[in-house]
Amino acid sequence: MFAVHRSRGTYCLAAVLASTALTLTAGGTAAVAAPHVTASAADTSVVKVREGNYFIVLSRWHFRPGSVTFRIKNVGGHPHGLSIRGPGVSRTSMIVPPGGRTTLTVALKHGRYLLWCPVDQHRQRGMWTWIAAG
Repeated sequence: MFAVHRSRGTYCLAAVLASTALTLTAGGTAAVAAPHVTASAADTSVVKVREGNYFIVLSRWHFRPGSVTFRIKNVGGHPHGLSIRGPGVSRTSMIVPPGGRTTLTVALKHGRYLLWCPVDQHRQRGMWTWIAAG
């Protein structure tokens, strides 16, 4: 019995292993090439982030491990930015003025990540949230 995994590379590897096991069980020989996996822009998840006066709203909070681009829009009346900290990640975006936009791309591993606005006392005023990868 084989489990189907969401990752393209893992799914291909599981299919190759399943094919090899069936061939060897039946008494045949197997000529199997290793799967070729490449990273591309299509492998990057995109999440929309709206930041305003002491709130952060994300289009989603759960991700697969891998590259994630946060598209940040400041809809508030004060400058805002986005910081993220978690397993293997500690990054901060540019600070943007009201109405401004920026992006922040990070590579998430399995685990929880804290996101917050690094401007002044915004985090202490409730401008933070958690996301999860895995």
